[in-house]
Amino acid sequence: MPSQAESAVANHHVAAVDRLATGFALRRFEHELEAEYRDFSYRSYRQTRRVAICLLLASFLAFFAFDLLLLYSVGANPITLPVMLVRLCALLIIVFAAYRVLKSPDVATGYRWIPIGLGCLSLGMLLVTLIYHQGLEQMQLPYGLEGMMLIQIVIFVPIGYSYRNSLYLGIATLLCTGLALQLTTSGESPIQYLTSLAYLTLATIAAATAGYCQEHSMRVLFLTKRDLRTMADTDGLTQLYNRRSFDLLLQRALQEALREQTRIALIMLDLDHFKAYNDYYGHPAGDLALQRIAGVLASHPRRDLDFAARLGGEEFALVLRNPDSAYLVSTCESIRRKICDELAIEHLKNPAQVMTASLGASFSNASDTTASLYQRADLALYRAKANGRNRVEID
Repeated sequence: MPSQAESAVANHHVAAVDRLATGFALRRFEHELEAEYRDFSYRSYRQTRRVAICLLLASFLAFFAFDLLLLYSVGANPITLPVMLVRLCALLIIVFAAYRVLKSPDVATGYRWIPIGLGCLSLGMLLVTLIYHQGLEQMQLPYGLEGMMLIQIVIFVPIGYSYRNSLYLGIATLLCTGLALQLTTSGESPIQYLTSLAYLTLATIAAATAGYCQEHSMRVLFLTKRDLRTMADTDGLTQLYNRRSFDLLLQRALQEALREQTRIALIMLDLDHFKAYNDYYGHPAGDLALQRIAGVLASHPRRDLDFAARLGGEEFALVLRNPDSAYLVSTCESIRRKICDELAIEHLKNPAQVMTASLGASFSNASDTTASLYQRADLALYRAKANGRNRVEID
């Protein structure tokens, strides 16, 4: 039979698979996980956004050069000036949107200004297409939808923006282009434009498919990294923080307390006669007991930023942010009573005949390091054990 730790890992893997099944490219994770994914994706594509903006600006300059070349080769015509004005207006809006995105690298700003930039890009290119279509049709010069194909590809370039919203914009651009061409084409629809529209549709489908695959891969990568990070930070048996995470979080909590001129409290908990329990009932029963004790710590009412950890074996810790003395005492006593009276795990090798815990706690002071605070709490725990176990000692 699998051990408790193996079962916990298996359950964790099943949960990850379930999250992926509800979070592929056209659907979302649950709200909090989706927000975490958006932040991860947006940060991952920071450099890509910079490169994309540079290429976009270079493309605009190339289009301006094309307009000037057309003006030089064809001569005076009613097309070039309106086209260049449209391009200039779109360029100004895109540059401002790019400035906001690069200056404020938070998700909210990106999700506000990226669609504005892409929308102006699509609308500007569509207007240019219609102007060229009308003018060159009168001069009986050929013109296709290559520019709109490029826009559809740009819309689906992965830059950390929502694939769903990119898909909406791509479909809207395709429909608006087809409708505008149908309304502005005079006489019979030339086969050239029908062919160009078919190519534009294929380009949209290809770009959307590539974007879908990229989005799905990014979501898989996000879950994989998140689950690996969770496995590295938590104890496999109890799902509390492990010793490595405890050391990092305690250091951070102590630094914040010193900076804010507050204090933290460190509670050390050790199960009484646990080795004798393991020897008498067996390690599977010991693992189950540890999980139930961890459940008490995990479910115990805690304020924001408080955290619990398993330090190893039968030893646990709980860190409280800025508690007063009464709150610290009541928390320790509440945990001790729940383990002894509510769980009441049979332990015939313990004088109390049930599983009990000894707790020691200490407040931080301005000169503390993590080592000094840990030492005082550990000494308080030692006194609790020396004074008869199943009790609380506050330093």
